[in-house]
Amino acid sequence: MEIKKFNLLNVGVGGQGVIRAVQILSYAALLNGYKVRTAETHGMAQRGGSVASYFRFGSEVEGPLIPRGLTDVIMAFEASEAVRNFNYAGPNTFFFINEELIVPPMIHQLGMDYPTIEEIQTFLKTVSQNIYFVNANELANQAGNLRTMNVVMLGVLSGSGQIPLNKNTLLSAMMEFVPKKAQEDNLVAFNLGIEKGKSLGGK
Repeated sequence: MEIKKFNLLNVGVGGQGVIRAVQILSYAALLNGYKVRTAETHGMAQRGGSVASYFRFGSEVEGPLIPRGLTDVIMAFEASEAVRNFNYAGPNTFFFINEELIVPPMIHQLGMDYPTIEEIQTFLKTVSQNIYFVNANELANQAGNLRTMNVVMLGVLSGSGQIPLNKNTLLSAMMEFVPKKAQEDNLVAFNLGIEKGKSLGGK
């Protein structure tokens, strides 16, 4: 089936592998013969600031930025970043969210409240009913390396059936970007993610 346009927004904070995940997805889409466009926004990324990576592919994709409200999938490696970018979502958007909250030090210093996972879920349910939380850090630890969290999330995405990219092609693309010494852990992480994605209703 021809894909005209597919829009994915991957968000998180610096150091979580947000951009690397989109590089893997982009390479997989290129291997599948699609036209690909990407863009990133990141300010204080190296200090744990917000990072957003836009990924678009299909036969009719031109510009790299996703029109607001028309995102097919939002992947959030840090839960509050899903809220920060909710205006890119519409009622048909699927959210895959890592159950991790990274509270900025300034929040503690000023004694401010920070949203809980439950509050985040309640809010996002007003945007879309397709909200799925994943304990990706725990699965990455099961794989033997917390740094594989982004690959766990790619596996969840693939296993959920919500991205039209071949699983084996995505796996091949992932191996191109992973250092040889870390390939075994990442393979385990990817497969754990796939099984989790299937449990969320994937094919």
